[in-house]
Amino acid sequence: MNATTIVDQTSTIASPYAAPCKIASLDECYFYHTMDIPAHGTVQGEWDLRGLIDDYLGHCDFAGKRVLDVGAASGILSFHIEQAGAEVVSFDLSDDYDWDIVPFAENDHDATRAERRQHLRRINNGYWLCHEAFQSSARMVNGVVYDIPRSIGPVDIAVFGSILLHVRDPFLALQNGARLAREAVIVSDTSPYGRIASRFRRTPRFMPRAAKPGGINDGWFRLPPLLVQEYLGILGFKNSTVTWNTFKYGDRVRPIYTIIARR
Repeated sequence: MNATTIVDQTSTIASPYAAPCKIASLDECYFYHTMDIPAHGTVQGEWDLRGLIDDYLGHCDFAGKRVLDVGAASGILSFHIEQAGAEVVSFDLSDDYDWDIVPFAENDHDATRAERRQHLRRINNGYWLCHEAFQSSARMVNGVVYDIPRSIGPVDIAVFGSILLHVRDPFLALQNGARLAREAVIVSDTSPYGRIASRFRRTPRFMPRAAKPGGINDGWFRLPPLLVQEYLGILGFKNSTVTWNTFKYGDRVRPIYTIIARR
């Protein structure tokens, strides 16, 4: 095989990046986070991180970095990180993919799959509406977290914002993002224990309950920070720190830990 043939083959590799979508109305969207959107005002979401995103991200310096935002949802972290001076790649499911749902035997899996895909379409729409409103240059890649494309290329930092509790295999999800990260991985999530007990306990809590098939079906594990630090250490990010803050979820306030782990 000659050099010309090699070049011709590599030039046919498809781009992983999704084409931007034009979204006309907020009615087409779902917002995971409360956001203040230019020309649209304040939209309500499940979590309200406004004014506290730097706390949520551990006050990491993103200036000049290339950052992968895993599970971008409405894009609040992607756009904040971009405004902090980073080149951002957002990654999330689209309605071409299935949510990692708990497969309760009693439930109608086809109906759940269809409902979740419609929900994903509205989440994606919210991202693209915000993308235009914030005049963002962030690029979106759609796929499943267990197979993040290597064609994205290396990034400096991979961010997992409250994503690991929603996946059946959190270690594999971390591994897929971490393999692209040259410098650091940031994980923000909820612990099954309080702030004090989380200093000593590393056992995860399995969230679904067989007796409650109508309950949680999109959450798998609550992972204590000690366990996530162990995961990250195995993946080569052995130098890690943990900070804690509280954030508003609906009418409640919930503690969130943030790990910044570096190679």
